[in-house]
Amino acid sequence: MLWESKDSELTVQVWEKGDRRELRFGNKVLQSVYSITQPKYLVLPYTRYMLLSLIFCPEPKSILHIGLGGGSIARWIHYEFPNIKQSIIEMNEDVIEAAYRFFKFPRNNRIKILHGDATKLVQVISEKFDLIFLDAFNDFGAPEEVKGTVFLKSLCDCLKKSGLVVGNLWTLTGDFKEQCEVWRKNFACVHNSHVNKKGNEILFGRQISKINEEIKFHQISKILEKRHKIEFLKMYNNLKKLY
Repeated sequence: MLWESKDSELTVQVWEKGDRRELRFGNKVLQSVYSITQPKYLVLPYTRYMLLSLIFCPEPKSILHIGLGGGSIARWIHYEFPNIKQSIIEMNEDVIEAAYRFFKFPRNNRIKILHGDATKLVQVISEKFDLIFLDAFNDFGAPEEVKGTVFLKSLCDCLKKSGLVVGNLWTLTGDFKEQCEVWRKNFACVHNSHVNKKGNEILFGRQISKINEEIKFHQISKILEKRHKIEFLKMYNNLKKLY
């Protein structure tokens, strides 16, 4: 263990194993993993699956992240899309410190971290985003306050008309079906991708529902895979429309 802080209600730890650094919250659950030798590689599969959002929005200009962790997705986007501006809302100050100190999180004017309660901050944000990544976790699953209809509706209000919310859900908490129903009530179209046996399910919600998109999505997946060296075609084949 390289570092530990118990200053907040959450125990924040940084572990190092070989060429990997891991962010944990006082248990064995991996919140974020960073490769020291391959800093641009997204180690955890769910982070790559969340990037399937790019088939719906291949050229985003603005992105909001709910939850920072080690900053894997935001860091990858920062380097792959040099013109994108990103905002991240993170409630835990120790998580922010860990991201900067141990996970090479960038510091410049294209990416900013807002320290505070996302349920309050999203209500006062005036900017509209192309993509919103919902990946807020505590030591065992997402906090209840970010899983309900009220918060999801607040995120929808932060989207551009053609925007997309991408959520990382965990089936081990036992409420995945209920969460799907919440998303169904808030979006015109919801897609889902099953990541792994460890329980990660990714939901993609948007207000625009178009038919006969499969051919277009397949073509975009091929382009994205060639451009970014990530298995977009394999992930796309695992994508299904829920509503």
